[in-house]
Amino acid sequence: MSTQPPINFVQEGSITVGTIATTSVLDALNVSAFGQCALEYVRDKPGLNLLLNFEHVTYLSSAVLSELIRINDAVTKGGGAVRLCALEENLQEVFKITNLDQVFVIYGPAKDAVKRYERSIKLNEQEESWQRFSKEE
Repeated sequence: MSTQPPINFVQEGSITVGTIATTSVLDALNVSAFGQCALEYVRDKPGLNLLLNFEHVTYLSSAVLSELIRINDAVTKGGGAVRLCALEENLQEVFKITNLDQVFVIYGPAKDAVKRYERSIKLNEQEESWQRFSKEE
Protein backbone atom coordinates (compact mmCIF):
# COMPACT_ATOMS: atom_id res chain seq x y z
CA MET A 1 0.00 0.00 0.00
CA SER A 2 1.35 3.43 -0.96
CA THR A 3 2.08 5.97 1.76
CA GLN A 4 1.83 8.85 -0.70
CA PRO A 5 -0.93 11.28 0.34
CA PRO A 6 -3.87 11.45 -2.06
CA ILE A 7 -3.39 15.21 -2.38
CA ASN A 8 -0.24 17.32 -2.06
CA PHE A 9 -0.47 20.94 -0.91
CA VAL A 10 1.98 23.66 -1.94
CA GLN A 11 1.77 27.37 -1.18
CA GLU A 12 2.17 29.60 -4.26
CA GLY A 13 1.86 33.20 -3.13
CA SER A 14 -1.59 33.72 -1.67
CA ILE A 15 -2.90 30.51 -3.25
CA THR A 16 -2.65 27.02 -1.81
CA VAL A 17 -2.46 24.50 -4.65
CA GLY A 18 -3.70 21.01 -3.83
CA THR A 19 -2.60 18.65 -6.56
CA ILE A 20 -4.38 15.33 -6.62
CA ALA A 21 -1.58 12.75 -6.53
CA THR A 22 -0.35 10.85 -9.55
CA THR A 23 -3.24 8.42 -9.44
CA SER A 24 -5.39 8.77 -12.54
CA VAL A 25 -8.52 7.51 -10.82
CA LEU A 26 -10.54 8.85 -7.91
CA ASP A 27 -12.95 6.04 -7.21
CA ALA A 28 -14.64 4.47 -4.21
CA LEU A 29 -11.35 2.90 -3.16
CA ASN A 30 -9.52 6.17 -2.57
CA VAL A 31 -12.17 8.89 -2.38
CA SER A 32 -12.46 8.65 1.39
CA ALA A 33 -8.72 9.19 1.83
CA PHE A 34 -8.88 12.16 -0.57
CA GLY A 35 -11.72 13.82 1.34
CA GLN A 36 -10.19 13.18 4.74
CA CYS A 37 -6.78 14.51 3.67
CA ALA A 38 -8.27 17.67 2.17
CA LEU A 39 -10.61 18.36 5.10
CA GLU A 40 -7.79 17.89 7.61
CA TYR A 41 -5.69 20.36 5.67
CA VAL A 42 -8.32 23.08 5.33
CA ARG A 43 -9.42 22.83 8.94
CA ASP A 44 -8.33 25.85 10.99
CA LYS A 45 -7.11 27.79 7.94
CA PRO A 46 -9.41 30.82 7.75
CA GLY A 47 -9.33 32.78 4.52
CA LEU A 48 -7.76 29.89 2.59
CA ASN A 49 -7.61 30.34 -1.19
CA LEU A 50 -7.52 26.74 -2.38
CA LEU A 51 -6.88 25.67 -5.95
CA LEU A 52 -7.47 21.96 -6.54
CA ASN A 53 -5.40 20.73 -9.47
CA PHE A 54 -6.86 17.75 -11.36
CA GLU A 55 -4.17 17.44 -14.04
CA HIS A 56 -3.52 13.76 -13.22
CA VAL A 57 -7.17 12.74 -12.90
CA THR A 58 -9.06 11.09 -15.74
CA TYR A 59 -12.03 9.72 -13.81
CA LEU A 60 -14.20 10.96 -10.94
CA SER A 61 -16.81 8.96 -9.10
CA SER A 62 -19.94 10.64 -7.82
CA ALA A 63 -18.52 10.22 -4.32
CA VAL A 64 -15.71 12.63 -5.25
CA LEU A 65 -18.28 15.27 -6.15
CA SER A 66 -19.76 14.94 -2.67
CA GLU A 67 -16.30 15.30 -1.13
CA LEU A 68 -15.65 18.42 -3.21
CA ILE A 69 -18.85 19.96 -1.90
CA ARG A 70 -17.81 19.15 1.68
CA ILE A 71 -14.37 20.69 1.08
CA ASN A 72 -15.95 23.77 -0.49
CA ASP A 73 -18.32 24.17 2.46
CA ALA A 74 -15.46 23.92 4.97
CA VAL A 75 -13.33 26.47 3.13
CA THR A 76 -16.15 28.97 2.53
CA LYS A 77 -17.26 28.76 6.18
CA GLY A 78 -13.74 29.90 7.02
CA GLY A 79 -14.03 32.88 4.68
CA GLY A 80 -11.98 31.32 1.89
CA ALA A 81 -12.67 30.08 -1.60
CA VAL A 82 -12.08 26.95 -3.67
CA ARG A 83 -11.28 26.89 -7.37
CA LEU A 84 -10.56 23.91 -9.62
CA CYS A 85 -8.18 23.60 -12.53
CA ALA A 86 -6.92 21.25 -15.22
CA LEU A 87 -10.10 19.22 -15.55
CA GLU A 88 -10.15 17.07 -18.66
CA GLU A 89 -13.00 17.76 -21.08
CA ASN A 90 -15.02 14.70 -20.01
CA LEU A 91 -14.71 15.76 -16.35
CA GLN A 92 -15.80 19.30 -17.19
CA GLU A 93 -18.89 17.80 -18.78
CA VAL A 94 -19.72 16.01 -15.50
CA PHE A 95 -19.55 19.36 -13.70
CA LYS A 96 -21.87 20.92 -16.29
CA ILE A 97 -24.40 18.07 -16.15
CA THR A 98 -24.52 18.21 -12.34
CA ASN A 99 -24.56 22.04 -12.31
CA LEU A 100 -21.44 22.03 -10.16
CA ASP A 101 -19.90 24.38 -12.70
CA GLN A 102 -22.23 26.91 -11.03
CA VAL A 103 -20.68 26.14 -7.63
CA PHE A 104 -17.01 26.02 -8.62
CA VAL A 105 -14.95 28.36 -10.73
CA ILE A 106 -13.01 26.09 -13.08
CA TYR A 107 -9.78 27.26 -14.66
CA GLY A 108 -7.95 25.66 -17.55
CA PRO A 109 -4.35 24.40 -17.42
CA ALA A 110 -2.62 24.35 -14.05
CA LYS A 111 0.26 26.50 -15.28
CA ASP A 112 -2.11 29.48 -15.77
CA ALA A 113 -4.55 28.84 -12.95
CA VAL A 114 -2.59 30.35 -10.05
CA LYS A 115 -2.16 33.66 -11.90
CA ARG A 116 -5.84 33.73 -12.86
CA TYR A 117 -6.90 32.95 -9.29
CA GLU A 118 -4.65 35.68 -7.86
CA ARG A 119 -6.05 38.12 -10.40
CA SER A 120 -9.62 37.25 -9.44
CA ILE A 121 -8.78 37.86 -5.76
CA LYS A 122 -7.37 41.29 -6.60
CA LEU A 123 -10.43 42.13 -8.69
CA ASN A 124 -12.73 41.08 -5.84
CA GLU A 125 -10.74 43.22 -3.40
CA GLN A 126 -11.02 46.20 -5.75
CA GLU A 127 -14.76 45.66 -6.15
CA GLU A 128 -15.22 45.49 -2.37
CA SER A 129 -13.15 48.65 -1.99
CA TRP A 130 -15.34 50.49 -4.52
CA GLN A 131 -18.49 49.27 -2.78
CA ARG A 132 -17.23 50.56 0.59
CA PHE A 133 -16.26 53.87 -1.05
CA SER A 134 -19.72 54.21 -2.62
CA LYS A 135 -21.44 53.57 0.71
CA GLU A 136 -19.36 56.28 2.41
CA GLU A 137 -20.56 58.96 -0.04
